[in-house]
Amino acid sequence: MDGIILIDKPAGITSNRLVQKVRKHLKDIYQQNIKIGHTGTLDFFATGLMILTIGKATRLTEEFQGLDKQYIATGELGKITDTYDINGKIIEEKKCNIDKEKLKQIIKSFEKTYFQYPPPFSAKRINGKRAYQLAKKGIEIELKPKKVSIYKIDILGINIPFFKIKIDCSSGTYIRSLIKEIGDETCCGAYVKELRRTKIDSFSVENAISLEEFLSFDKEKIEKNLIPIEDSLPFLEKIILDEGFDKRFLNGQRFKIPSNLEGKVKVFSKDNKFLGIGFIKDNILHPKKVFH
Repeated sequence: MDGIILIDKPAGITSNRLVQKVRKHLKDIYQQNIKIGHTGTLDFFATGLMILTIGKATRLTEEFQGLDKQYIATGELGKITDTYDINGKIIEEKKCNIDKEKLKQIIKSFEKTYFQYPPPFSAKRINGKRAYQLAKKGIEIELKPKKVSIYKIDILGINIPFFKIKIDCSSGTYIRSLIKEIGDETCCGAYVKELRRTKIDSFSVENAISLEEFLSFDKEKIEKNLIPIEDSLPFLEKIILDEGFDKRFLNGQRFKIPSNLEGKVKVFSKDNKFLGIGFIKDNILHPKKVFH
């Protein structure tokens, strides 16, 4: 059983706990341990799309981790929490007299590439420890900013103190930090009340299965909803090797190919069998991950 499964994560569960539940269900169905990886966490309070890699596809987990994302978030102005979200402790409250037009201008001003600071309660590693583990102990930490890109923000609704936005952004963007930054610009603070991940690249939560539904699936339904490895990488260009070159690729040999492509590609044999991931530079195909 090799491929990916799209799961719609509910609120009130960690991403790791979700993976454990899916792993247990697969073990119960198949009577064996099956490898599972996830391609990016969602916060405890957040809902939405998670891509789980299954079996041999766990070798491709990192291929999904740098993909662009889309979120829908609701922020509340006038309150600041220590975690920047609804699960945190309110550490400051302010009156908010901003009007809708000014708030719209502030929100749209974040359509840019900039250096963003992660929230203190995050999964970032600091000297081997997660930032949230240190923050819970009251240890002050200096988090380094990361370059992120926010391609587009659609304003879905404003009913002050609440605002709802849809964000298309690069991987690594913290929506909790974005909402706080919007609050900072209004001079009254803000935190994330609701957060939902709706897309990862071209994968949509509309095609995902709720965790509850998946845990009721039998073997037939699981396999019907499994996206096979060969169909799981729509974000990579596809190349097809002539007969004979497929064996060279699988043996880890690099060789010249007639292609104007550069960078990472998914590689197939002439009979459309998935062979793995390669990297093309100066018309030379370098095998990176091969699947026998």
